[in-house]
Amino acid sequence: MKDFCFMGFIALLVTGLLYSCVTGDIEPDPLESVEPEIQFQEPPLVEPDKPDGSVLRASFAGGRATKTDFGRFTTSASYAEIYWSENDSINVFYPVQSYAESCKYVTAQSGPVADFVNQSQVAPSGSSFLGLYPYTRSASADISRSTIQTILPSSQLAYPGKFDPAALLAVASSQSADEMAFYNVCSGLCFTLKEGGKYSRIDFRGGSNEEVAGAISISLSNPTAPVASSASQGSSTKVEIRPAEGDTFAAGTQYYIMLKPFEFKNGFSLDFYTPGASKATLTCTCPSFVVFGRGELVRITEVDSPGKLSRIRDGIDLAEDGETANCYVVSKAGSYKFPLVMGNDPELTLSDISKVTVLWETDNTSSTQRVGSIVRDVSCNSNFVYFNTPSTLKNGNAVIAAWRRVEGKDTIVWSWHIWVCKDYDPDQSAQTLRRKSKPMLDRNLGALSSSATSPLSNGFFYQWGRKDPFPGAIESYVAADGGAGTYMSTTAGALKLEPAVNSTRTVTVDYAIAHPDVFITSTDGYWLPASINVLWGVDSKYQDGKITERVYKSLYDPCPPS
Repeated sequence: MKDFCFMGFIALLVTGLLYSCVTGDIEPDPLESVEPEIQFQEPPLVEPDKPDGSVLRASFAGGRATKTDFGRFTTSASYAEIYWSENDSINVFYPVQSYAESCKYVTAQSGPVADFVNQSQVAPSGSSFLGLYPYTRSASADISRSTIQTILPSSQLAYPGKFDPAALLAVASSQSADEMAFYNVCSGLCFTLKEGGKYSRIDFRGGSNEEVAGAISISLSNPTAPVASSASQGSSTKVEIRPAEGDTFAAGTQYYIMLKPFEFKNGFSLDFYTPGASKATLTCTCPSFVVFGRGELVRITEVDSPGKLSRIRDGIDLAEDGETANCYVVSKAGSYKFPLVMGNDPELTLSDISKVTVLWETDNTSSTQRVGSIVRDVSCNSNFVYFNTPSTLKNGNAVIAAWRRVEGKDTIVWSWHIWVCKDYDPDQSAQTLRRKSKPMLDRNLGALSSSATSPLSNGFFYQWGRKDPFPGAIESYVAADGGAGTYMSTTAGALKLEPAVNSTRTVTVDYAIAHPDVFITSTDGYWLPASINVLWGVDSKYQDGKITERVYKSLYDPCPPS
């Protein structure tokens, strides 16, 4: 068992479920301190004289994705410390000829670092070991492949404010002949119930019956980031949890379910059973794409409240590396999110947003498209914009706008271009041209093909310095009367046109931002009467007779993250 010291533990819903999906009534709140750990009664530890290799010092490695810091956090003071307890035991696997042997090590100490004593008759030799917590008699290892096979229990016990020690898996690769640093393996759900004394069992299932527990294989190819995958046999599609104290769960008490890290494309569900019931009395479902990441705890209060899980939204973070943009590329069907910030500057957050909408969609042809055929289910909270694609991805483009209500009127404050192109990876297909130091996209912005002979390679039109795209031409030709070709059809209808100057106003950058679907015309061909030469950034500067490179993206650069 482990002792837990919780200090403002916000490791759970940070801006919502799974790091980001918060709704108005699902807020991250610190975990309260827990009562002293229940001590399990085990035989007294015997420490006979041992040969070399009998004592192994085990610790918890530092860093976010470790057993010491378990979860994602919003402040430096928010973390949970998980300590060794007296009589904790671990497997230590060491190579013997062509197979791995296991020794059982036990500690008489507590704390973040403890000395474990070998309880086996044979001491391992050398310094190449693998470690597993908790000790499992049936566990095995392949030293040459740095893998451990063990069990993540599909039947778990719910201790008030504490983890089930049998389900809190951690692994280690030896640092030296007598030292190991352990890293956690699992993800988890921390939850409370609204109704106490009612339910005696809760089942967790993935929305597509994903394998969430049972027999697993843990790879330590990267010792600081172990990866768990389901074994070929013995895996489970559900985790069943029962209260460790009493016959039913208590209201308002924090419980834990430990899971194999996974991306649930179709969400998950919780089935609630009353004592003696063979069928679930209540089922609550989260339909959104959600991520249970290794070392991350997800916190949801009152999970037995109807509708609570159904309001959760999350998705693949299109700016996961922290680089925001005015354009994001989507290459696979699913649920997505991006930060609610002004384009290329992650520090310029948008506040007081009243709604987000899709301004228009197109499949880059002249065909009329159905609303929602490219993107759908658009929403936002104070941190992210969320949207889904249809389950069968359709190539095309869309523009999403964020609105703010001022004096009773909604006004667009920013907008983003969503470029949907199946299996397109801009980084993999980028090209570096002669005499250019920076790679370039292999196609025009918004194009659905890189083939020069395909009309889908035309992409969009842009007004210089503006971040928003405008429907491009499907084909171009010059007829005898000087006419042009056919243009892309959008769900918003024909292209809107407005002059740069009229009797009531002169166009500014702010006006252009608030009207991303309006093409601004002028007699001299330039939409902005007050010229600003750096709206799309500066890529070079002439100074002291030399060209000094100063490559950067401006706030209005229309390209995807670079």
